[in-house]
Amino acid sequence: MMAEKLRFGFCGSGIFAAGCLSLIAEKAKPQWVITNAPRPSGRGLQVQNTPVFQKAEEFGIITRTTTKLSSDTETIKWIMNDIPDLILVIDFGHMIKEPLLNITSLGCINIHPSMLPAYRGSAPVQRAIMDGLKETGVTIFRLDEGMDSGPILTQIPVMISDEDDTAALLTKTCEAGCEKLLEYLLDIPAEKWTFTPQSGEGATTAPKIEKSEGKIDWTDTSVNIFNKIRALSLAPGTYCEHGGKRLRINKAVIFPQSGKSGELIAVDSGFPVIACGNGSLKLINVQPEGKKAQKADDWLRGSRMKAGENLH
Repeated sequence: MMAEKLRFGFCGSGIFAAGCLSLIAEKAKPQWVITNAPRPSGRGLQVQNTPVFQKAEEFGIITRTTTKLSSDTETIKWIMNDIPDLILVIDFGHMIKEPLLNITSLGCINIHPSMLPAYRGSAPVQRAIMDGLKETGVTIFRLDEGMDSGPILTQIPVMISDEDDTAALLTKTCEAGCEKLLEYLLDIPAEKWTFTPQSGEGATTAPKIEKSEGKIDWTDTSVNIFNKIRALSLAPGTYCEHGGKRLRINKAVIFPQSGKSGELIAVDSGFPVIACGNGSLKLINVQPEGKKAQKADDWLRGSRMKAGENLH
């Protein structure tokens, strides 16, 4: 069996999966795509298809939706009628169980945006940024019954710059992972794919982000708050309160001035500077409750916040 003739399916749902599908399908189109069923989303709770469904439609790929693949007997039978050489499972949100786990000769292959066994779980990119890492990576591995614990095919390091937020780092890891995976799909014969068992040493978890984690504690250091804003800017967002209303902080930069935590201590080129437990942050983009995102200098003029007043 030649690598260029490998047949594969694709299971995925989220933004990261859609990015991967887009890059992979340009050079190696999957036989089919399985994604989550449409569900209510957004303020209006309108029923929406997943990002992967929309991307699959663009490429004209046969697509099925499911609410829970492990108990979707019709879809499992459909897969078993024409078994591919492997199944890519990326940002899918389902635990893959037998018979699908090992139904193909190469198994179910995942692109995970961390250097496993570090940051196993659903939020590896956000957690890496929150922890202030300067380098993360991508792991391509074969799924087993555990959580991101299967044997590793290959790993690629990815640098994290101070400008990277979650969206930017997802793009970096997606591109790095897909480029390497395509080498295997197109250039490396299946019999040369070598999987190495994961070590239990250095294993850490990256659990789902809870909305409550977005609350800013101004007594924390400017570096920690800066990292939190970058990590959670895509979702669910970081926020504080001003005048009894929620103020979402979309972007900020570290500023050298110090003062009382949460206090407006300076205005730099029209932008508010808020003191933290150590150092301060200059707010760049914010979103007041019930309004659209705006530049923080425009917000400051409209809010009439004065020096010495506090964000909570």
